This record gives sequence, structure tokens and C-alpha cells, in this order.
Amino acid sequence: MERRIFIAIVVSIAVLWIWAALAPRFFPELAKKPAPAPAKTTTHAPAPARPAPSPAASAVVSSAPLVPISASSRIDTVVNRPDFVARFSNRGAELISFKLTKYLDKDKNPVELVKSRPATQTDFPFAIEAENGPLAQRLNKGLWVVNVTQDRNGAEVIEYRFAADGYTATKTFHIGREYQFAFSVAISPAVPYRVISGPGLRTLSPEERDSRIVVTGNGVVQRGGSFDVINREKGDRLRIYENVDFIGIEDNYFLGVLRPQKSGGAVLRRVDMKEAGLTRKELYAGVNAAPDGTIVGSAFLGPKETKLLDRYGLASALQFGMFGIIARFLLEALIWVNTATKNYGFAIIVLTIIIKVVLYPLQHKSIVSMKKMQKVQPKMEAIKARYKKARTDADQRQKMNMEMMKLYQQEGINPMGGCLPILLQLPILWGFYGLLSRAIELRGAPFILWIHDLSDKDPYYVTPLLMTITMFIQTWITPATGDPTQRRMFLIMPVVFGWFFKEMPSGLVLYWLVQNILTIAQQMIMNRWWKEHPAELQQ
Repeated sequence: MERRIFIAIVVSIAVLWIWAALAPRFFPELAKKPAPAPAKTTTHAPAPARPAPSPAASAVVSSAPLVPISASSRIDTVVNRPDFVARFSNRGAELISFKLTKYLDKDKNPVELVKSRPATQTDFPFAIEAENGPLAQRLNKGLWVVNVTQDRNGAEVIEYRFAADGYTATKTFHIGREYQFAFSVAISPAVPYRVISGPGLRTLSPEERDSRIVVTGNGVVQRGGSFDVINREKGDRLRIYENVDFIGIEDNYFLGVLRPQKSGGAVLRRVDMKEAGLTRKELYAGVNAAPDGTIVGSAFLGPKETKLLDRYGLASALQFGMFGIIARFLLEALIWVNTATKNYGFAIIVLTIIIKVVLYPLQHKSIVSMKKMQKVQPKMEAIKARYKKARTDADQRQKMNMEMMKLYQQEGINPMGGCLPILLQLPILWGFYGLLSRAIELRGAPFILWIHDLSDKDPYYVTPLLMTITMFIQTWITPATGDPTQRRMFLIMPVVFGWFFKEMPSGLVLYWLVQNILTIAQQMIMNRWWKEHPAELQQ
């Protein structure tokens, strides 16, 4: 039984270590270049109503003569909403900034989902890629004529027009109060092209780049309800999809996807960007034009709030890990408890106590089983002594096992009783890890004193140290079975756990620490009860 416990612990450590080690290391962001002269900016106040569901009508290209159409200067159009601020530029008719006003980075600035890079680049979201390279370059560098109106639903309608070299093009955006907004693009005469989103998603702060928890820039695609994550460091440089429900880029907490309604398929394209001798891989998501030269769809740029993604049909992008169902349940429970505690750290403590109470019957049986195993240890050793050749003789090994099982039955011992609670803890532990490393509801959630973010590691390693100490105490007072070598090995395990947990989210360490304290209290009460009521073990 001790060997089974040891194997379970080793497997759990290995899984956690592999999981943490897979988080890619982040490279330094692109060097900043001098920005161009300030552009004219048009700011639009929030509209009171929701956006139109589809801009399909905007995709029709006018049959007017092919007269060159362009603006004389750059104009930025800013749309302010309670949850975000979107900035579009008429240079290429691209989205050059999308800030989330309710989510801040480590420097208390709004999170910007459009990855920062030199303003001279022309590959911001909704840029054009085409087989006709000169045409794409002309469209992305050209100054489009912009017209801003409001539709009957109160959404801001930003329409861009451009014509040159015998081609006319339009881009239309319907920006309402939601993170998801509608768009349409059309080029006439029709040519093969796509609109892109990327590269990557947002710029990480130095602390996030050094973190082993935050993972950004992977591709996501859903086709026919089947969801896939594409690692930005691996796989093909170009992935082509005939039809998609949505396609885009994600990280732990935020998502940027395109949802085509009319298109000619989609792609994920990987590029190698070099800076200071280093190569950084980035992904672009793209939606191809339909045969008539139009693309109609919607874009989502926003946080991975559970209820928000559920509402938009993007719940598959939550990815809480192997035990996602448990993580979702824990998240809902934490949110509910937090309505009373007003602090997610205390909510974790309360939820841990509730979990401990629910699992108490199993853990009680485990402790009783281990205590009985300790009591019959001399009888077990005597059986092993009679079968000294059991390791090499299969017949003797079978007889020894049968005699051991008979002893277990006589003493009322379940040899697996001590392992079951540990195995039940692993899904909860992994569920908490997936929850705390990906639930944006807990991103930046403070606890007390030095812990300002439960989704980040403890900066001073205080809670991992306390977790190690309490785990050592728990191991020390737990009824011991087996030989002294195994006993010493179990006493080393708290140090191993503490080393791996030091880089884990502080909320996860807090859960394990409280679990240890409650187990120690339970074990001490049981030890005292058995001392005063020895007959209890005879039942």
C-alpha cells in the first residue's frame, strides 16, 4: 500500500512538473521605433444600444467608375465604450489598438489586445494579404476615405473606401457595446486575398514573460464543434481550413478570434521574427475571401470570462485542462462564495474547508485503514519472512499474496483505503491549477499582505515554505507502515513538493496549505481518540 501511495505521489509530481515545463519561454518584445507625426483623431462616445447582428449589406461593392479614391491625411477613429476603447486608422483601414478598460496590467495600464509594434508596419488586424503583392501593399499603406455614422441600433458604423490601380475596396465595421463586433470587406474586381489578425495577441509585461504560468500567442480554431489549439512554436508554417466556426489567437486570459459568416476558408500562418539575434515565432489568423471577393463576419476581442464566452458560443476556448469540468465547478463555487467573503483568497479557504468536510468520510476511513495496517505490521512481516523467495518464485509470491489478503479480511483492512483520498485529491488539485492559471475572474485577485495576485506565484515564497512545513508535520504524525527506508522517503516528499509548488499560483499553494492544516488537525484528533479509546481499532 505504501508503494502505491508513493507511486501516486511521484506520478502527480511528474505531471505537474511536465505541465509547468511545457510553458514556453517568452522572448523580448520588438524594439520600439520613433512614432510618426500625430494623426488626426475622431472620438466617438458610447452608443446606448447593442450592435447590429450582421453587416452583410455592407459587403456590396459599388459599381461606380474606377476613379481613384483616397484621403489626403491620416485619420484615427476612436470608439469609446464602457468595456473597451477601439482605435481604427484610415491608413490601411486597420484596427491599431483595442484596450480593455476593466483589465489592467502590472503597471495599472489597460490591457491592449493588439500587439504593440512599430507604427510604420502595415500588418495590424484587418490588413490585407493577397497573391497580388503590390495590390496588398497599396491597400495596406494607402489612406482610405472614412465615413462614420450610426445605425438604427445605435452602433457606430465606420466605413472605409479606397480605389487605385483599377480596384475598389471597402471595409465596414459595426462597433456596439459588446466585445464582439461585425465587419465586412470587399474588393472588386474579385482577387484571391484574406484579412488577417495578429501577429500574436497583446504584449506581455516583463513579469509575465518571466512567468511559467502565462502562455500567449497560440492559435485556436474550431470546425464543426471540434476545437484545436495550435502551438505557435510547433507545427506547419501554414495551416489551411476549408470551413471554420472561428479562428484566432489566444492566451491564458484573453482571446482574439474571427468568426466568418461568408468566406472562402481560413488559415493560420506562422512567421519567424528576428530581433537582437533571437528568433521569435508568431502566428497570424486569416480569413480568405469568398469567390466574389467579399468577406463577412464578426470579430471577438476580449477577456475569457466564463459567462461571456458561454454567451458568444466560445466556451471551448476556456481550456481549464484535463479536469475542466471540475475546474468549472470550482470556479462557480468560488464566485458564489466570494459574494460573501469579498476576497477570493478567503473564498479559497472556505471552499477548501467545504471540500474537506465532503471528503471527510473517505479520509477518516483512510486514516483508520493506515492505523490498522500499522497495528498488523508485525504479522505482515512474519508472513513475508515465511516466503523469502517470493520475489523470484511466482508460486510462493501467489501464496504470500493470498495469505496477506486473508490477514486483511480478518483484520477488516482495505489495502487501498489509504490511497483513495490521495487519488481523489489529484483531480481537485489539477482542477485548481487549471482554474487559477486560466480563470480571468481570479487574474489580479489580491489576498492579504504581500499576495496581490492569486493567479501568480508568491513573490517571497512564504506560502510554499509554510506548505512544505505543514506537509512534513502531516507526514510525521500520520500512522507509519512499511520499512524505515520508505518512511524516510516519505519525509523527503514535502521538500520535493515545496520545490515544484514555489512557482505555482499562490492560490493553488494556499489551497494545499489549508488542506494540510486541516488534515493535521484531523490526524491529531484521531490519534488522541485512539489513545483514549483503543477498542475503536478492533471494530
